[in-house]
Amino acid sequence: MLRVREGVVASMLSKFSVKRPYIIVVAVIIALILGGVSLSKMKTDLLPDMDIPYLMVMTTDPGASAEKVETEVTEVLESTLSTVNGVTEIQSQSANNFSMVFLEFEDGTDMDSALVKVSSAVNEVESQLPETAGSPNYMEMSMDMMATLYVAANYEGKDIYELSEFAEDTLSPELERINGVADVSVVGSAEQSVEVRLSDSKIEDINNKLLGSVNSELYDAKKSIDEGRSQMASAEKALKEQQTKLADQEKATTDQLGQAISGLTMGVSSGTAQVAALTAQIQALQAQLAQAPDTMKPALQQQIAALQEQLTKATSELTNYQNQLAVAEAGGLSAASQFGSGAAQLANALSMLEQNKQQLDEAQAQYEDAREKAIKSANIDALVDKTTLASMIKAQDFSMPAGYLGNSNDDEQWLLQVGTNITSIEDLENLMLVDLDGVGEIRLKDVADITVVDNVGDAYMKLNGSEGVCLMVYKSSTASTSDISNACQTKIAELREDYPGLSLDIVSDQGSYIALYINSILQSLLLGALLAIVVLALFLRDWKPTLIVAFSIPFSVLVALLLMYFSGISLNIMSLGGIALAIGMLVDNSIIVLENIYRLRGRGIPAQRAAVQGAKQITGAVIASTLTTICVFLPIVFTTGIVNQMMLPFALTIAYVLCASLVVALTLVPSLSRFVFRNYQPRRNKGFERLQDAYARSLNFFLQHKAIPLVVSVVLLVVAVGGVFNMGITMVPTMTGKNMSVTVVMPEDVEKEDAYAMADEIMDAAVSIDGVGNVAAIDGTSSLSMVSSTASEGSEDAYEMFMFYLQMDDSVTTEEQVLEIGRQLSRDTEHLDCEVITDASSSDAMSSMLGSGLSITITGPDQEKLLAMSEDVMRIVDEVDGYTEIENGMEEADKELHLIIDEDALTKKGFTVAQLYQELSGMLNTSTTSSKLTVDDKQMQVEIIDETQVPTREDILDTVVTLTSQAGETVDVKIGDVARVEEGVASNAIVHLNSDKTMTVSAEIEDGYNNALLSRELSEKLDAYEVPDKYQIYYGGELDNINTMLEQMLLLLILGFVLIYLIMVAQFQSLLSPFIIILTVPLAFTGGFFALWFSGEGLTMLSLMGFAVLMGTVVNNGIVFVDYVNQLRRGGLEKHHALVAAGKTRMRPILMTALTTILAMLPMVFSVAIGASMERGMALVVVGGLLYATFMTLYVVPIMYDLLYRRVPTEVDLGDETLDDDPGDAQAFLESLQAKHAAQIADHPQAT
Repeated sequence: MLRVREGVVASMLSKFSVKRPYIIVVAVIIALILGGVSLSKMKTDLLPDMDIPYLMVMTTDPGASAEKVETEVTEVLESTLSTVNGVTEIQSQSANNFSMVFLEFEDGTDMDSALVKVSSAVNEVESQLPETAGSPNYMEMSMDMMATLYVAANYEGKDIYELSEFAEDTLSPELERINGVADVSVVGSAEQSVEVRLSDSKIEDINNKLLGSVNSELYDAKKSIDEGRSQMASAEKALKEQQTKLADQEKATTDQLGQAISGLTMGVSSGTAQVAALTAQIQALQAQLAQAPDTMKPALQQQIAALQEQLTKATSELTNYQNQLAVAEAGGLSAASQFGSGAAQLANALSMLEQNKQQLDEAQAQYEDAREKAIKSANIDALVDKTTLASMIKAQDFSMPAGYLGNSNDDEQWLLQVGTNITSIEDLENLMLVDLDGVGEIRLKDVADITVVDNVGDAYMKLNGSEGVCLMVYKSSTASTSDISNACQTKIAELREDYPGLSLDIVSDQGSYIALYINSILQSLLLGALLAIVVLALFLRDWKPTLIVAFSIPFSVLVALLLMYFSGISLNIMSLGGIALAIGMLVDNSIIVLENIYRLRGRGIPAQRAAVQGAKQITGAVIASTLTTICVFLPIVFTTGIVNQMMLPFALTIAYVLCASLVVALTLVPSLSRFVFRNYQPRRNKGFERLQDAYARSLNFFLQHKAIPLVVSVVLLVVAVGGVFNMGITMVPTMTGKNMSVTVVMPEDVEKEDAYAMADEIMDAAVSIDGVGNVAAIDGTSSLSMVSSTASEGSEDAYEMFMFYLQMDDSVTTEEQVLEIGRQLSRDTEHLDCEVITDASSSDAMSSMLGSGLSITITGPDQEKLLAMSEDVMRIVDEVDGYTEIENGMEEADKELHLIIDEDALTKKGFTVAQLYQELSGMLNTSTTSSKLTVDDKQMQVEIIDETQVPTREDILDTVVTLTSQAGETVDVKIGDVARVEEGVASNAIVHLNSDKTMTVSAEIEDGYNNALLSRELSEKLDAYEVPDKYQIYYGGELDNINTMLEQMLLLLILGFVLIYLIMVAQFQSLLSPFIIILTVPLAFTGGFFALWFSGEGLTMLSLMGFAVLMGTVVNNGIVFVDYVNQLRRGGLEKHHALVAAGKTRMRPILMTALTTILAMLPMVFSVAIGASMERGMALVVVGGLLYATFMTLYVVPIMYDLLYRRVPTEVDLGDETLDDDPGDAQAFLESLQAKHAAQIADHPQAT
C-alpha cells in the first residue's frame, strides 16, 4: 500500500513539475530572492548563540582572610542559594578579600528569571553578612564577557597622561556611540588619585605640643595642690603650737588657782575657827557678864567689846576669804571654760585641717589619675584615624541644594545651595580637623602629606615598543560580531583622519577570526562545489544536465539560509561548516534522479515520460536516503549543554540544505530535464563501460567467494577500532587565527626593573619577526581578562607575568606560518631568564568554558585531610610521563602567622577575641577611600593611607592595642600578654562543591601528549589509591567535559542508528532489506577511523559528528542499490543476475554521489589556510568513511544480500490503482541476457 501510494505521489509530483514548469520557476525565483534577503540580514558570529546556564555571585570583604570569608560570607550564601529552584550545582571559592559562588542551572533555564530568584534569595540573608562586606554582585556568564576588539592607541606628541585623558574623553565615547557596542574599557591608562598619607612626624609634633599644653595645665594644678599642702602644714604647726601653749597656760593657771584656793580655803577655815572661838569667848564672857558683878562688868564688857571687835574683824576677814575663794573658784571655772573652749577650737581647727588634708589627698589622687589620662590622651590619634578622616572629607566636600527661599517683597524664588565642593589640593590641605586649646587649629596638612599620585610606574602597557593604552570593546548580546567589527574599523579609520598623529591598531578582533573562518569555509565550499560539478561533467559528458545539478547547489543553500534566518541561526563556523559538509551531499538526490532520467532517455524513452518515470522510480529511494541522513541529527534534542548548543545549528543547517535539495530533485530536475533532454542523443562512454564490465566480473567473483571481502572488512574494522583506543580525544579542535597570545612568566624573585627590561627585549624580538604586524604587551595589573578585577585588590607582584598579543600582517595566510612565528619567538627569547609560552589558538573563550589540562577534584569534610590527599594525588600524577606544572593551589599560598589567644587571660581583662581581632584588623588595613574630588576638571579618588601603627612579624607580640570595655573604659593590652604565635601556610582559596570542601590537583599537558590518553594510565594508579570514607576523587575540567561529550555523542549515534533502520523498514516494508544495509554502517566506520589515524587527528566532538553524518550518508547508496535489486527481482530477474545488473546500473550514480561528496570535502581536508583546522576532523571522517563505504556498497552489500535474502521481494497489489506504464527494466535485462546467451551458443555450438 505504502509503495503504491508512494508511486502515485511521486508520479503526481513529477507530472506537475513537468506540466507546470513556470510555477516551478516562479517558486524558485521567490525562494532565491527571499534567501538573498535573509542572507543580508543574518547575524554573523564566531560561534553559535550559546546560553550558558551559569550565574556568579561575587561578594567582597576587604581585609578578610579566606577562612573568615568562608564561614561568614560563602557558607551564608550557599545555604540560601541551594534552595533556588533549578540550581543543579553550586561551586564556591573563598579567598582573601572576596567570595565567588558559581551556580549551574538546568539547561533551558530562563537566566533572567533565575537572576531575579538568586537576587531575592541573597537579599533574605544579606543582613547576616559582616558589616565590612560589600553588597553581592551578580554576573551572568556568557560568551559576550570576552571583548570583541582590543584596540591599542598611541598619539604622537602626547605623553601618557594626555593620551589617557584623550582615550577616556574622546576615543571611548566615540566607540561607545556605535550601535551594538555595550561598553568600552580603557586599560593601561595613567590614573591619577589624591593620596592622603598620614605622617608620623607631623602627628608626633602635634602630640608633643598637645602634651606640653597638658603638662602646663597639670603643673598649675600640681602647684596649687602643693601650695595647699604647705599652707595646711603651716596651719597645723601653728595650731599645735597654740594647743601646747594653751595647755601650758591652763596648767599654770590651774596651779596658781589651786594654790590660791588652797590658801583661801585655809584662811576661811582658820577664820571660821577664829570666829567660832571668838563667838564662843564672847558668849562665855556674856554669860559671865550676866553673872558677874557690875565691877567686873566693865572689864567683861570691855573684853566682850574687844572680842566683838576681833570677831567683827575675823568675820570680815572670813567673809573676805570666802569672797576671794568664791572669786578664785569662779575664776578657775572661767579659766577652765576658756581653756576648754580654746582647746575645742584648736581641736576643731585640727579636725578641719585633717579634712582639708583628705581633700588634698583626693585632689592629689584625682590629679594623678587626670595626669595619667591627660598624658595618655594628649594625642590626636583618634582624630586622624583613616575612617574618621574619610568621613570628614566626605562631609566637608559637600554641596547640595536645600530648597527654595522666598522673597518678602515679591514672588521671586531663591535656590538655597548649602556647602561647597573641594576643588583643589590647597582646599583639601587646609581642611580644618579641630581647634584645640593650647595647640590651636589643626588642619589636614598638619597631620598628613597630600600628593597627587598615578599608576604610571606600576603598570606596563606598550604597543610596538611605545607606551600606549588599550581599548576593549564589548558588544551587546544581540549584536553581530562582524557588524560590530566592521563598524569599529570604520570608526577607527575616521578617527585616524580626524586626529593626525593618532595611532589606532587592532590587536585582537573576533570579527577578523570570523572573517578568516568564514572565508576558509567559503573557499572550501566553492571549491568543493566546483569539484562536484567537474565530477558530474566527467560522468555525464554533457554540460546541460551538469548545469541542472549545479543549479541545485546555490538554490539549496539559499533556501537553507532562508530557513536559518527564520530559525534564528546565525552565520557561524558551525552553521557554515554544515553547509560546506552538505555541499557534496545536496547534489546526491539530483544526481540520482537526473542519472535515472538520463539512463531512461538513453534507452529512447521520450523526454517528458523519462522525466516523470525517472523521478517516480527513484522517489522512494531518495526520500528514504534523505530521511536517513537527516534523522541521525534528531537525537541531538536529547543532548544537553555544549554538545547541544554547538551541534544543533550544524544539524539544522544540514537538514535544511538536504530538504531543499530533495525538493529540487523531485521538482526542478524533472521540470528542466524535459527541455534539456528533448533533443538529447545518448553518448557512449566506453571507458566507463569497460569499468562497469570489470566491476561486474569482480562482483561475480566475490559473490562466489564471499569470505574474502567479509573477512577483510572485519579484520580492518578490528584494526581500526584498536587504533581508536590509542587515539587522543579532545573536546573541540584547536582553532588557529591570525593573532597569537604569548604568556611570559618571570622568576619569583625578579625585580620590577629587570622584569620590565626582559619584557622590552621580548617586545623587540616580536616586532622584528617577519609577518608580525602589531605587538601589544601588558603586565598582570591590567591583563586583558574577561573577569572583572573587582574580586581582588591586585597583586603587588603583577610584574611577574606579562601578556603579549601579536597580530599577523597580510603576508601570513596559513596556520603553519603562524605556528612558525611562535617557534621563532621562542628561539629568539630562550636566553632570557623567564618562561615564554606561545599560544596560537583563537578559541580562548571555548577553552575557558570547557577547561584544559588535567583537573582532579577531591572532596571531603576536613581541609587538612584534603591537603594531605591532594599531595598524595600530586605524587601519583607525577609518576605519569606527560604531565607538568602539577599543583594543588597551595604553591602560592600566603605564609600564615596564627595568633593563638589565651581566652581566659583576655576575659579576665574584660575583653573578647572579637574585640582584639577588630583592633588588629584595623591596624593592618592601612588604606581606605573617601570621596572623589574634581581637581582641575579631573575626577580623582581620595585614598587615605595610615601606616603609622602597622605591626610587623618581629614586634607583633610587643604590639599594644587599646580596647574599650562595655563600661566605656579604655585599656591598653599587650598582645604578648594574651596570645602566642604559630607559623603556618594559609589557604589562598577554599573551594566548595555543593557545600563540601574541595581541593583540586591540576596539571598541564606537555607537547606531544593527549590528556585523554594520559588519563587512562593515571586512572589505573588512582584506582589503586585507598580513598577514606566520606571522601571522593574524580576528574573535573576538560576530562569531565570529554566524558560527558562522549556519553552524549554515543547516545546520538545509537539513536541515529536505530532511527535509520526504522526509516528503511518503512521504506522497504521489510525487516531484512534494511538489516542488510545497516550492517555496513559499523564496517564503514573503518574508513573514518583510518582517516583520523593516518592524518594524526584525534577524536573531537566534530569528528564524532562526522561519524553520525557518515552513518546517515553511507546507507544512501545502499538504499538505492537494494531498492533497485528488489525492483529487478520483482520484475522476474534471478537474484544473482539482479545483483550484478543492479551493480552495473547503479555504479554510476553511486560513484557520482560518493565522489561529489568526497571532492566537496577535500578542500576542507587539505586546506592549510588559517581557520581550516576546525572542520578538518569531521571532513576526514566523511571522506575516509565514504571512500570505504563505496567499497561496502558495491561489494559487501551484494554479498550480504545474497547471503540473507532468499525469497523474492513482493509488494501488495490492490488492483485498484491506475499506474503509469513501466518501461520494463527487468524485461530489458532478460532480453539482453537471452541475446547474450544466443550469441554464446552461436559462437560455441559445441558448448550447447
